[in-house]
Amino acid sequence: MKRKSVTMKDIAEKLNLSVNAVSIVLNNKDGVGEETRKLVLDMAEKLGYIDQSTKYLQAYSNKNICVLLKDRYFRDFRFYGRILLGIEEKAKKSGYDVFITSYEKEEVPSCIECRKVSGIIVVGKIEDAFLNRIKKYKIPVVLVDYISFEESTDSVISDNRLGAYKMTAYLIGKGKKKIGYFGDIEYTPSTRDRFLGFQDAVQQYMNFNTFKESMAYVEQFSALENVEEFVIKQDAKGIYEAFEKIPTKPEVLICSNDELAIFLMRTLQEKGYSIPKDIGIAGFDDIELSRMITPALTTVHVQKKLMGEKAMQRLLYRMGHRNDDVEKIIMDVEIVERDSV
Repeated sequence: MKRKSVTMKDIAEKLNLSVNAVSIVLNNKDGVGEETRKLVLDMAEKLGYIDQSTKYLQAYSNKNICVLLKDRYFRDFRFYGRILLGIEEKAKKSGYDVFITSYEKEEVPSCIECRKVSGIIVVGKIEDAFLNRIKKYKIPVVLVDYISFEESTDSVISDNRLGAYKMTAYLIGKGKKKIGYFGDIEYTPSTRDRFLGFQDAVQQYMNFNTFKESMAYVEQFSALENVEEFVIKQDAKGIYEAFEKIPTKPEVLICSNDELAIFLMRTLQEKGYSIPKDIGIAGFDDIELSRMITPALTTVHVQKKLMGEKAMQRLLYRMGHRNDDVEKIIMDVEIVERDSV
């Protein structure tokens, strides 16, 4: 059966507005308030009017941003939730609505396929092939907490490598001689960069003659694979076994993120360890929980909300300057000294 065509009059009657007011909105002209504009666009989409004409689709897309992230990052709300908050607040101040879309399979969201958005922000890692598919829609894209080496794309990240370097140097300055890294270096580019920063500082401050010697030191005191899955599954047995498999017990462990550090700390405390007397624990991200636990977690502060704001700001610029050079924004980090080391 052929679908009935929707008219401006249909939309006006549904909302008890004049046809003229509906026309102003759908022709993307001034003359109505933002609340009325949103009501008209939402009803136009609901009734299928937007899909009937590319002319009106442009008016609709000019008010919408798609935020795309993997399911596992969406569940990590203590970190990525703050980034999303920064994006949403900046978007609203700029007159945009945000569609947050999480995915497990690499399927292009309908809001992008139907071009109902004027910009896209990808939060966390995205596979380069999938990013390439999305960019073919010619909608401006900005990445947050990820840089693609294959697809030249505007990005906003924290200085992960520098943060871990600073933390390692800080611990060495406190007289620690046995420092390990606890984290899956293949989990995300961020966790890999944090490991590399730790490794850089070990090489710099421990006065090893060769890279091989420094890596032998790292492997002696560290657990470098699979541990992130234990946090996701809240598998205390698995996290403790990973700790037990470290060849030589360190004085302090630098964890790849606060969630991992807190889970490891609680697991060790349940096993009778005193933190930091028996072993020190340091984190990375400075999530709210890190200052609420006992002992409070020494960590690296990441400007999470500001990262979201900067990403939205860059997207707005890119939408108006499509041919300008790609920009990668690297945000500074700092050590937060607390009681866990």
